Amino acid sequence: MSSRRRTTTVFAVAGTLLAGAAVWGLLMFRADANRDGVDAASRGPLTAEQYAAAVRVAQREVREQKASLTSATAILRSGTVLQANVGPACTSGHLIRIRLLGRFPHIVTGGTTDGSGGRVTEVDIAADAATGRACQLGVGTGKGHPFRRAADLMPALAR
Repeated sequence: MSSRRRTTTVFAVAGTLLAGAAVWGLLMFRADANRDGVDAASRGPLTAEQYAAAVRVAQREVREQKASLTSATAILRSGTVLQANVGPACTSGHLIRIRLLGRFPHIVTGGTTDGSGGRVTEVDIAADAATGRACQLGVGTGKGHPFRRAADLMPALAR
């Protein structure tokens, strides 16, 4: 094999290795940018930080209540909660509204007029968008509906 052919082969192999490393690096960069494992479509109107906060709040509630979810959505709204019933007041001016639908066996109400027997099927949580801390929690019975045009928390909660 001539010297020129060897040099060309070495450059071809080196180029292939560099291209492979570049592709691998781009894949790692993309994985790091999407480290929560959830695509931008699932995050909906929330930033990555707001989505992560909503997931943390939802995970805590699911864990505490031993809930089994059929839906978990979150939206961003303007507003404050000055009379909090969980945690500190939400005063940043923006709220992450989280709606969890499913079974919550550790939350019981005294019964309702709609005949649902007090079974909680919906938990609504407000969290401060700046701090990610929950400030208000409410429950519902009967048939609830997920928020429209909202972030889908289920992909992150399924892990």
